[in-house]
Amino acid sequence: MKISLVLCPGWGTETPHLGIASLTAVLRKNSHDVKVHDFNLRTCIRYREDRLWKAENMYWEDKEFISRFIKENNYILDSLVDEILSDSAPVIGFSLYCTTKNLSLELAKRIKEKDSSRIVVLGGQLCFPEHTAIGLINNEAVDVVVMGEGEGAFLELIEKIQRYKNIDFCPGLVYKQNGDIINCGLRPPIMNLDSLPYPDFSDFPLYSYGNPHQLPIFSSRGCPYQCVFCSTKLFWIKYRSMSGERIFQEIIYQLKKYRDVYFFSFNDHVINADTKNLSRFCDLILEAKSRREDGVDWDKFGWRGPAVIREEMDNELIKKMKEAGCIELEYGMESGSSKVRRLMKKPPYDISIVERVIRDTHNAGIAARVNFMFGFPEETEEDFQETLDFLKRNREFFAQVHPSETFCCVDPGTYLFNHPERFGITNQHHSLFWHSVDGKNIYPERLRRHQVFCELAKSLRIPLSPGGDKITLHKEELLRQYYDYKKSTSV
Repeated sequence: MKISLVLCPGWGTETPHLGIASLTAVLRKNSHDVKVHDFNLRTCIRYREDRLWKAENMYWEDKEFISRFIKENNYILDSLVDEILSDSAPVIGFSLYCTTKNLSLELAKRIKEKDSSRIVVLGGQLCFPEHTAIGLINNEAVDVVVMGEGEGAFLELIEKIQRYKNIDFCPGLVYKQNGDIINCGLRPPIMNLDSLPYPDFSDFPLYSYGNPHQLPIFSSRGCPYQCVFCSTKLFWIKYRSMSGERIFQEIIYQLKKYRDVYFFSFNDHVINADTKNLSRFCDLILEAKSRREDGVDWDKFGWRGPAVIREEMDNELIKKMKEAGCIELEYGMESGSSKVRRLMKKPPYDISIVERVIRDTHNAGIAARVNFMFGFPEETEEDFQETLDFLKRNREFFAQVHPSETFCCVDPGTYLFNHPERFGITNQHHSLFWHSVDGKNIYPERLRRHQVFCELAKSLRIPLSPGGDKITLHKEELLRQYYDYKKSTSV
């Protein structure tokens, strides 16, 4: 069966989209005819305006910008729709994020206007929480929303359409039927990740991306930790890891298939939750390097990924990771206060362990990028000062710091959201503009702490991620939105 998969602006243009590549591989393994349309990349190349795709900008979520963009590019959007329809695919899938939502729904609307028989399916990160999927299915141009992992639910949907010529009940879907909305409930997660085929990037023009020598990869899904602010478990449900052998085999496969690729970026939530499989993967890489595996340029080979700071990250493992090609780790530290980390349920609580891991990472020759949050409930000015002191004390060991652009977001469905009284907060239904019951922890105060942190980092000559500049650029607008919201809710 023919299927079109579409990625709209705005998304990153450094590497091809891993989720679409993984879904493509599963569909093709089951003998389906897939065509990928990366309109995000093509739009970026057409406009040659990198500013629209930079992380510090918020254009693709701005309704006024999107309205203007659609009006100015009406002919181009119609031509993209015609291109999709020319595939003759009865099913058209869009990958949705906050930034791709607006143009995806615009193209979906135009597709339905030209051919109402096409089945429009939405999937991706924005469709993860069940309540969001319910909201999306109400759009007139949308027939199906895939909740959670797509490899199982989307494949079953396609095969039922092929067999019955209609959409049928399938766990993991929300769909329309005779004017009713059918919620099939969540689908059990894919437990054996080793069983998945290697992601298929063959429809992506690798040389057109910002990093043509790099591919994304994942070795696990989910996270075994219980951080109260994290929404990961709403989608992944359970933590699962590939075996070290499977991770190694995929890298060798991709290196030999794409001869100019030599670097991999892990898209896991954390790559070191299962240190046994991570260590085994590193051993296999070192063995392959020692025997000079044919067709692989090991002198260039490297990888990076997100990691959790944990006591098991000893110097021996960190050094092995470096020898196996790791050049960068991104740590979710969030706070330099043991008290705040304990409130977050973010291990380890002992700041000395956090400090040791970051320093060992740097000393091993691996760049340490570290994430921070601001204004977590019950974080006092003294707690915030501990974070600033940690920054000063370890200035030479940071390759980069990433100040959270949302400061401290209260996502629906998280433990923090569901237990506001435990954390002394109210108005948690607005993920950004929540405030403490005592009125001291409010959005402008969290923004202030973010800015103080960024200014200190700059004075210490610690590189900042684009998040710092993003807030600075949009500070007045963000505060205006806050005060407008506050005024509207007090009426």
